[in-house]
Amino acid sequence: MNMNWSKAKTIMIVTFIFLNLLLYAVVVKTHEPQMSKLSSKDFAAIERVLEENNIFLSISLPEKAPPMPLVKVKREVFDDKFVLDHFIKSKDYRKYENSGETVFEFDSTTIKIGHFSFFFQEKSDKFLNMTSSDKERYIEDFLKQHLLKEKDGQIVKIERKSKGVTIEYRQFYNGYFVDDSFIKADISGDEFTVYKKWFESVIPEKDKKEIVDAIFAVLKLVEIKPEKAVVKIEDVKLGYYFNWPNASKGEAVPVWKIVSNEGIYYINAYTGNLERGE
Repeated sequence: MNMNWSKAKTIMIVTFIFLNLLLYAVVVKTHEPQMSKLSSKDFAAIERVLEENNIFLSISLPEKAPPMPLVKVKREVFDDKFVLDHFIKSKDYRKYENSGETVFEFDSTTIKIGHFSFFFQEKSDKFLNMTSSDKERYIEDFLKQHLLKEKDGQIVKIERKSKGVTIEYRQFYNGYFVDDSFIKADISGDEFTVYKKWFESVIPEKDKKEIVDAIFAVLKLVEIKPEKAVVKIEDVKLGYYFNWPNASKGEAVPVWKIVSNEGIYYINAYTGNLERGE
């Protein structure tokens, strides 16, 4: 039977380092949460293992994070009343069901609502002669006017193209991203679209737990990536992930979100285990 010695060596190194950190925590433990530190020697050893397994860091990893709580989240629900009150009002419209979504059509506009998602599309020549600045202002005003903009949302990307503008907002709690919550608005040619999924509430639980170092999250890729793949790490961020796409509420767990040329990985920041890869 063949054995992957790189992975075996990885397991031994990680086990040794975790045991050192556990011993450190026992020795220095007080009633307040303590932040165990990874030595430069340990970090260098892990980096060597990563490179031996064709995993390369092109960025500096985030510093050690403080203990974090789970958060209780509740999804924003979109229903007929929301569409009728804020968009259609007294206009004539057509309504039908399609692939699990409710579709409203009126004038040159189409709105589709799933239980937790909202999609708006309008076609009009008025968008053709807008400058990029005009389009950005139009998007901002539209989101405010129709109560789609959120106080805990931040613009994470503005993309200006030859015939359009895309603005993307993401939800944040206490400085950390909350995954699977976004507003993406785009004006291209004669078409304006908005797509939204959001959490109506994000409430922290009382207890906080230690967060594993980002390097341990990256190290998990040794186990889960395709064996011959060359992985280049492009971004690593700490935030929250809710792993129940069809649930209206529940607990979101802290994760390290790793963006690479091979895909995106969500690593549980408490345990170092994979939550999801895509």
